[in-house]
Amino acid sequence: MKFIIFALIPLILSIGLIPALPFIDAAEQNQICIDKVWIENPKGKIACVTLSTADKLVQRGWGTLLEEISMAEPIDEELPLGIQKIETRSGTITIDHDYLTPESQELLSDELFFQRAVQVYHLALPAVGGAGIFYEQDKVGASVGDIIYWSDFMNSEIELLTGNISVLYFMSLQDLSDGPIVVHMPEGNLQGHADNIYQQVITDWGIVGPNEGKEAYFLFLPPNYDGEITAPFDGETENYFVMQSDTMQFLAMARAFVNAPDMVAAEELLLKVNIYNLSEIDNPPQVKFFDVAGESLKLSHPTTDGFWEFLHEVYSKETIVRPEDKNLIGLMHAIGIVPGEAFEPDTHSKEILDKAAVVADLMARNIAYDSPVKEPFLFYPDKNWELAFMTENPRFEDENGVTQIEQRMSFTYQAITTADAMVLKLVDKGSKYLGTYRDADENFLIGSNLYHLNIPADVPALNFWSIVVYDAETRSMINNGLQPLPGIRSLDSDKLLQNEDGSYDVYFGPEAPEGYENNWVKTNEGDGFFVYMRFYSPTESYYDKSWQLPLVELVK
Repeated sequence: MKFIIFALIPLILSIGLIPALPFIDAAEQNQICIDKVWIENPKGKIACVTLSTADKLVQRGWGTLLEEISMAEPIDEELPLGIQKIETRSGTITIDHDYLTPESQELLSDELFFQRAVQVYHLALPAVGGAGIFYEQDKVGASVGDIIYWSDFMNSEIELLTGNISVLYFMSLQDLSDGPIVVHMPEGNLQGHADNIYQQVITDWGIVGPNEGKEAYFLFLPPNYDGEITAPFDGETENYFVMQSDTMQFLAMARAFVNAPDMVAAEELLLKVNIYNLSEIDNPPQVKFFDVAGESLKLSHPTTDGFWEFLHEVYSKETIVRPEDKNLIGLMHAIGIVPGEAFEPDTHSKEILDKAAVVADLMARNIAYDSPVKEPFLFYPDKNWELAFMTENPRFEDENGVTQIEQRMSFTYQAITTADAMVLKLVDKGSKYLGTYRDADENFLIGSNLYHLNIPADVPALNFWSIVVYDAETRSMINNGLQPLPGIRSLDSDKLLQNEDGSYDVYFGPEAPEGYENNWVKTNEGDGFFVYMRFYSPTESYYDKSWQLPLVELVK
């Protein structure tokens, strides 16, 4: 770069004359050119001045406006032998006889600390997001090893990433530190799975699992377990399955489908689940259940304030480092987070970490809502409905085992837990999710506007379908102060206004169009939102796309 970056001292223009111009090195003054322009004098010197000053200089032939200054090359300045200055996006770096000056060392050390923190945030997001499901479970008395469940449909009082309004859930965070754990799944219409702490599926269970809806027992082994596996898990016994976890913590969850709808039967089915240590198999205790239906709880991780403390808490339980996580744990060490040791950053480090959390969260939001890899995962070629899972592998790995960073971040920013049944093609069983964040004009969905969506007849879902509205900031059900269940679902088909051709016209906006109150979800003015369309037990017409979901249209 041939230009020198300087800041010009304000000129005295009271008599209409511009005196000889004194230039000051902007690098030394720690200044940047904001809301001003760059100008070059006849000697090739560069200054940052106001537009009015630049106009006067140009009129008098004392300067030339420059469109842009490169900020990544050495400063062309007469400097003492052995001294070099380089402008970077981090600031001005001064090199003294090939070594960085103390000021430059500090500047780059802070920038490196910041960048490492951003990468830790992104790489640890799956684990933090998974554990975040249980962030406030202690408010109802639950702890690790217990089960939280819903005796009624989850509503907008729960802050949970993209929750569902048409099933009853159970969820549990388990810790294998004390040895293998048994999960007893009853026979019935359950669909669920277990994930490691990184939200990578260990096994599906229920109607989509190896037990095919029959009663079964799943034994989870800790990482590197070399202890005894006792009967009945030590043989080829039917309905007893041994699973190897590669993380010390794992997530267990399932949905009970409400058919009829029969809420009581669905709850009774959930309450038949049991979880206990293998050492207690001869006289298993009953796991503790905590009903959170109707509770106002934050069941999602902190995104900025408190993020690093929660990350430290989650990873302090992971005493085994997987080979694929060695670099992540190394980066964590570099920013002062050592699992199992106290996390006590000094004031300066805490300031940088707090700034990194804000930037990292915004970057993740940008990827989730405008993913750079979304094109192959637009489900219909000419429509902006995206697959929630931008992968063909629920562990977010390509055919070579390489982690799909962008795809994984897009999903784990806005949703929780993965399963084979959510990703793989399973005709007439499993579940699929399509999401959209934009209208037909490619503009983001804004709560101040009214939108229309036509859901064609014969939705390809044997079990049920639903469309739920989520807040773009919290990624939880939109809390609009009016509708506890902010969505449209087939369970309410008797209440919905249906067209003669079997389709449904549904609306999203601050006010309902007259006559469509039951086909409408209220949105919050000033907020962004997005929608998920769920297909439970999708039929072949979902996969061959003979049935397609139209675009969301802005009502003008």
